[in-house]
Amino acid sequence: MSCLNAFRALGGTFVLTLAMAAGPAQAQEACDFAPVDTRFEQLLTDAGLFGGAVLIGSHEGLLHERYFGLYQSATVVPIASATKLLSAVRVVQLAAQGRLDLDSPVSETLPAFQGVKGTMTVRQMFSHTAGYGDDLFDPVQGVDQPSLAAAVDQIACCVDMPKGWSPGAQFAYGGNSMHVAGRVVEVVSGSDWQAGWQQSIGAPLGIGSIDWQGLGETSNYRIAGGAQSNLRDYARLLHMLANDGFGNGRRVLGPGALAMLGSDNVGGLPIGYAPPMAFFPVRYGLGSWIEPSSISAELPTLSSLGAFGFFPWLDRARGVYGVFMIRGGINVNELARPAYETMMSSTQQIVDQQACAVLEWPMTIRVDSFESGEW
Repeated sequence: MSCLNAFRALGGTFVLTLAMAAGPAQAQEACDFAPVDTRFEQLLTDAGLFGGAVLIGSHEGLLHERYFGLYQSATVVPIASATKLLSAVRVVQLAAQGRLDLDSPVSETLPAFQGVKGTMTVRQMFSHTAGYGDDLFDPVQGVDQPSLAAAVDQIACCVDMPKGWSPGAQFAYGGNSMHVAGRVVEVVSGSDWQAGWQQSIGAPLGIGSIDWQGLGETSNYRIAGGAQSNLRDYARLLHMLANDGFGNGRRVLGPGALAMLGSDNVGGLPIGYAPPMAFFPVRYGLGSWIEPSSISAELPTLSSLGAFGFFPWLDRARGVYGVFMIRGGINVNELARPAYETMMSSTQQIVDQQACAVLEWPMTIRVDSFESGEW
């Protein structure tokens, strides 16, 4: 009987943490990611930061992990716009389950949205094409709002789209539209946003540090930028995505969810607003940028750069991912983004040239979840 089948047969409820060396990889050698570490150390020096961390993994497991300066495995940082990918995973999870229609007008779920606002769709709201944008500092997303529901009611009644913008007519990067979509998720799922994410994604993957309190304690969860995480927990999510929705011994995303996440929703739309570090032509899926270095249109490289420098990326064609973790100032990405391009390119070259040994396959197994189909 295999280890996993043995756990199933026990039928109890307990949690066991394993650090498994992959069998086939034992005959391989660990890849040397020194070029990645060296460039990262230079970034820390140039930006005057006291620490950071790097993790590189594949669909098989952990390939490289290193902490610099004051950072440790327990270090948790606010991740700003890297939140968008976390949030999008919940959206496509519900869409694959048939509980959320990406293309229905928002008015069908939130009747307070009328007129042009009511025609927005979740697909548009999570790809910055819904008519809102350039609204990073809008107080409706602030931690002092009483709840996500109250904030979205405020958007419905009193926050107009910028003049000349309308649903489906332009790409304009921002947060208000994702805020509205987050409330749609609460309504269709019957769950509080944060609790629903932790129950349906965090707990199955063994994630403990991710919540939406990164900018301060709040019930107005900033769907587009309010989360926080440690290094490994974000990597657990990426590992699941690299395995087509299967992670930690169970399926978390259903068939078709990954295709929803990585399909370009911008096309030839005019650009109303894009952040300074954006690449042109802009290509954006749901909650994630499509990197220009993608070697496959069907399996693109996705990223979700946060304003403080936290940078998760997933090369779906290679089955490789990374998390580059810093907490810098608001302009840190002027230094960080070029460094990350070099680090990502170095990683891709290394895994193309070598068969990297898997150092560890971390699993937190919840025995009673193996046979559950509620992905």
